[in-house]
Parts: sequence; structure tokens; C-alpha cells
Amino acid sequence: MKTLYKIRYAAIAMIEIISLSACSDNDGDTTVYIPNAGAIVKANFYITDEPDVRTFSIKITPKTYPDLNPVGAASDAVIHIAADPEKVESYNALHNTDYPVLPAGSYTISETVAIAAGECESSPVTVTVNAKDNIAPFTEYLLPVSIVGAEGIDCAHCCQTVYFLYRGSLDASSMQLLDRSGWTVLDASSEEPREGDWGHSGLKEACIDDDLNTFWGTDWSTSHPQPPHWITIDIGKSTHIQGVAVQAREEGYDGPKTMYLEVSDNGSDWTMAGEFKDIPSAGQFRSFMPEAVDGRYVKLTITSVNGGPHVTVSEFNLF
Repeated sequence: MKTLYKIRYAAIAMIEIISLSACSDNDGDTTVYIPNAGAIVKANFYITDEPDVRTFSIKITPKTYPDLNPVGAASDAVIHIAADPEKVESYNALHNTDYPVLPAGSYTISETVAIAAGECESSPVTVTVNAKDNIAPFTEYLLPVSIVGAEGIDCAHCCQTVYFLYRGSLDASSMQLLDRSGWTVLDASSEEPREGDWGHSGLKEACIDDDLNTFWGTDWSTSHPQPPHWITIDIGKSTHIQGVAVQAREEGYDGPKTMYLEVSDNGSDWTMAGEFKDIPSAGQFRSFMPEAVDGRYVKLTITSVNGGPHVTVSEFNLF
């Protein structure tokens, strides 16, 4: 069986090599091709209610390669374009990748474009992807798009397929934060009650009180503990967690600079959920986890501070 696979992949590779070689050895016939054919075109975007729209054009080959001044079309031509999902398997085999096909129904493609007589380039081909509720965020999908026919000009040549690599991300700033009404702060490495003299609280519970003027602060009146600083919270029930949000105090100092988050189902056995670096000293920091996690208990550990050595956190939340 392994031998058959090797033969199959070798045949695929040979076909690809022959195709790419043909792109470099134009035989003089006037034909059409897709720029960037055979290559990956990365399409990164945020998943929103609005679709992602990409365009590309189809061009006429030069009469003699590498002359880059092709003669325009002898007459009006119509080019037919379509998705070519069956090519994903051969692309993965050739390049040792495992991209899934962009799901059917999540995209539309211009079925035809025109090249007017005397012109060397088509009107734009439009690829529209409606990603919301159709694709998984942070997953790379491959969509081959090919010239599948033409009228008024030859298309029986090379460079007929371009590969779009789609990756939809979510915008952390637009994510809805979790309801914290059932949250309980269980413990912290230290806290600073003296902050209460100035209305800042300083107690561990202050980082979930919806008051930007208060904050959890580590001890500075009786000692000066060095990082790491940590705080553990019971969020009341097992929850699907996609990301973290940390609000710095209004003065903009002593906030976390690097930190990591752990989750647990029982409050004693912890699993790393994500590490976060280069956190700004002011405003709210939001970030997705490398992968979404589920858990009831969370532990935030601050490993370095903007200022310090003690840390302050005005508000802590998840989404």
C-alpha cells in the first residue's frame, strides 16, 4: 500500500513539474493564464457580518517568453472560472500539507469575465467568502480557483489555477465579555488593604467589581514581593473561554507586562491555557487563547510588571 502511495505522489509531482515548466516555455500561441498560478495567495481577514472580497485578473500570455509585452486579444473573449476543490488533495500530497477545503456554500466566484478585443487583461474575477457561521476561526482553508473554459481565445495551456489560503480571525476588541455576577475571587499571592485609604481598595476582589477606580494590588506596605504574582477565581460553572481581558489602572503603571492563564475543573489540577507578552501599561489588553478552553476555575499569574515589583489590576475578565 505504501508503495502505491509513493507512486501516486510521484506522479502528481511529475504533473506539477511539467505544468510549471510549461509556464516558462511559451510555445507562441496566444492563450490566457492566472498570475500567481500554482502559488499560495494568503487571504487573512476578520470574521464579521461583512463578506471578505478578493479580486484577481486573467491575462494574455506574451507571444514569446520572456517578452512581457503581449499582443491584445484578436477579438472579444469570454473566460469561464470555477472553484476546483478536487485539487486540494493533490496540492496537499505534493507540498506535505493538510489544508481542508474551504466549505462549499461559504463562497461565490465570478463565473465568467471578459477580455475585450485589443486588451491584454480581463475584467476582475471576484471571490466572495461569507465566513460567519460557515468556517471555524483561526483555521486555514484552501480554495483552488481555475480557468475551466474560454470562448474566443485558447486556455489549453499552463498556469490555470491559483490557490487561495483563507484564515478567518476574530477581533478580540469586539468580543462580548463574560458576565461576572457569579464569580468569586478565591485567593491571591498578596493584596494591599492600604490602597483603601485612597479609595482604590487594593483587595483581590477589586479586579472584578466593575469599578475602574479600584484595583487589586499586591502588598507594598509590609513587604515587596517580587513576581510572579497570582490570583485564582471561581467563575461559578464550567465555561467555554476564548480569551482574556485585563484592564490597567487609570494611572497606567504597575500593570502586568507578561502573564499566563491556567484553567481547572476542580481548582487544584491546572492546565496551561495561554501565555501573553508585551502587555501595554495603559488601557485594556485583550487577547485570544491559542486554543479555546473549558473550565470553572482560572488562575492568572503575572510574571513581569510594567514598573513594579508589585502589580495592580483594575479589571480582569474573560470572553
